[in-house]
Amino acid sequence: MSDDGGVAGFLATVPLLEGMPGAELAELARVMRRRDLPAGEVLWRESDKASAMLLVVDGAVSLSLHLPGNRTVELGRVGRGEVLGEVPLLDGGPHSATARVVEPARLLSLSRADFAALVSRRHPTAFALKRRLAGVACIRLREHLGGLAESLNGGEPDPPGADARAELEFCGPPDSRYVRRLANFRAFDSLALWGFLTAGRYARCPAGRTIVAEGEPSNACYVTINGAVERVIVRGGRRIRVGLAGPGLAFGYESLIDGAPAPVTAATRERTLLLVLPHAAWERLFNGEDAGSHVFLDVVLRDLMAALRQALRPHARLAASL
Repeated sequence: MSDDGGVAGFLATVPLLEGMPGAELAELARVMRRRDLPAGEVLWRESDKASAMLLVVDGAVSLSLHLPGNRTVELGRVGRGEVLGEVPLLDGGPHSATARVVEPARLLSLSRADFAALVSRRHPTAFALKRRLAGVACIRLREHLGGLAESLNGGEPDPPGADARAELEFCGPPDSRYVRRLANFRAFDSLALWGFLTAGRYARCPAGRTIVAEGEPSNACYVTINGAVERVIVRGGRRIRVGLAGPGLAFGYESLIDGAPAPVTAATRERTLLLVLPHAAWERLFNGEDAGSHVFLDVVLRDLMAALRQALRPHARLAASL
């Protein structure tokens, strides 16, 4: 892999980039920098500012967290054809774990600026890449959540009682000025945001009601407009809260991304106003390539990154206790 052609050939084998046109791969190869590093090299530390996304050509990289009591726990390893460092580039936060080379590695580095240019375009390749990034994040999220479920002695999730099932009261849309003030929506073009927000129906739900049950398929994606929805894992009456979907945040989408049952239960913490996007609306937005899809994919990716960060630390504490 000594030239751009060799790099482009390798990129064509990376699952994240599968199906990308040859010309796009060649352009990507020209802006990626090769790094050959020995075992023991630290790529970045937890809380460092992110500067690049990395692709592993050969070797292995360990991801770990520092815990109180001067303890370190390994969260996992990344090997050939896998990516790391994309989470902070998507959500703007710092690195959530320390990355260290554990086997002599050859890496390809894509700078923050080049990554932003790649995913921000309204181009078929950018839309496809965002969908694949969502798929990768969904796999990682399920791994973290599965580990947390095991900490509660595994088994089947506690089913919600019949009286806890959601009672959605469909209603008209909220004041658009309120929606525009939500932090997750401020950066979007008004027309693009309108295309996303008019794709579904609005509904109110009382507090303490289950909207999505763990272990069951979700038939819709939900966005909290007002109120709050807790994402929890429940076993034998014990529960771990793994996230909170407040105004502007989405939930219930994992099943729609990968077809598997919901990994957590989502229940209203208080009376909540929701945007309900049924399967057909999800398909149109998630797999589309218009302005509304551009906004929607960014919302889903941002939420997946937040969910990953929220699940990471309890997962690390569990691993450290084993």
